[in-house]
Amino acid sequence: MTLLRELTDQIVLDTVFEQTPVTRAEIAQHTGISKTTVSESARRLEAAGLLLPAGEQRGRQGRVGTYYQVAPTAGYVVAVDLNPTRIRLCAADLFGHPFQQSALPPAQPREPARVAERLRELVADAVTEAGSDHGRLLAVAVSVANPVDPATSRVIPLADTPYPEGLIQPQETLADLVEAPILVENDVNLAAVAERWHGAARTTDSFAYVYIGAGMGMGLVVGDQLIRGARGVAGEIGYLSVSSQPAGPGLGRHGFARAVAGGFHPERGQDGGQDGDQVAVDVARQVFDRAARGEAEAQAVVEREGRTIGEAIAAVCAVIDPEVVLLGGPIGLHPALLEPVRAAVRDLAPLPPAIEVGTLGDTAVLHGALALALRRARTDLCARPGPASR
Repeated sequence: MTLLRELTDQIVLDTVFEQTPVTRAEIAQHTGISKTTVSESARRLEAAGLLLPAGEQRGRQGRVGTYYQVAPTAGYVVAVDLNPTRIRLCAADLFGHPFQQSALPPAQPREPARVAERLRELVADAVTEAGSDHGRLLAVAVSVANPVDPATSRVIPLADTPYPEGLIQPQETLADLVEAPILVENDVNLAAVAERWHGAARTTDSFAYVYIGAGMGMGLVVGDQLIRGARGVAGEIGYLSVSSQPAGPGLGRHGFARAVAGGFHPERGQDGGQDGDQVAVDVARQVFDRAARGEAEAQAVVEREGRTIGEAIAAVCAVIDPEVVLLGGPIGLHPALLEPVRAAVRDLAPLPPAIEVGTLGDTAVLHGALALALRRARTDLCARPGPASR
């Protein structure tokens, strides 16, 4: 297949995804490609098992047109979210419609080898469930809790990451299990991608997504491009040192919930390790609940930590000037946090952006992983001739 034919087929296929069902004449009108060229492309795609006729166009004069749709057996994708509270998987067709979803508690014992084993189990089950009904597996996207090197897709271990969910190498774990591309991305980056595709950032192409849970992280989208940085650590705002913090090297990626918990229950802020961080998140939520009910001591903690977040956001605003900043994560979504953060950013940012809450909740990361897999699968589809099942 020549490059021109391959590009034409990709454009035609993308149009069918967007407009389905659609006739060849409508594709030509939408893309500006000649009707003859569109017809030739449709024939190639139908022969390859990627397109199917979906009925005839009725109710108009002239030649009857045939509607086309993407074949159900064209392929499918798998998205996985590895996080401290559960491991979630979604297998979906090329329109993003799930046909299998599963959620499991963290692997026990919570060690990288056991997490890798659980990941293999989940993906193998999804491939078995798909069978031949959905065609071949075209992409697997895995979310991890650590930065990912944009050049190699290898997970970058950071010294204070307590979650083994972020310390495995998914590409190595799945390499002998699937033939499809294995895409690995940071969880906060994927949450930002999801909010851009389906959530609160649909109408803006420059925004920041701030995840607030056990720690703090930021996903940056500028000019509709996800910003990863040279080594994948762009947006690690948990390492910023801000004036409202005690003297030290910054909150650290996993220090925020402990700071909140320690401000209200000092003994809870001292717990370490994996379970200690989850305890700190749970206590932090309780603190925010009590603040929302008007308890003065809890409100003081929330005001202080809201100021900390606002200072970090203001520093980022001075560099990238986002149109909107979205708050997310198990603590960031709490209503009690929004106004203290807004107040701090208004005080400190040169031109304060809108501060809002993400609309996808705790599903944002899995939505983002699915979007990443779908983008890759649709792009690769025309380069993989012929139907197949795996």
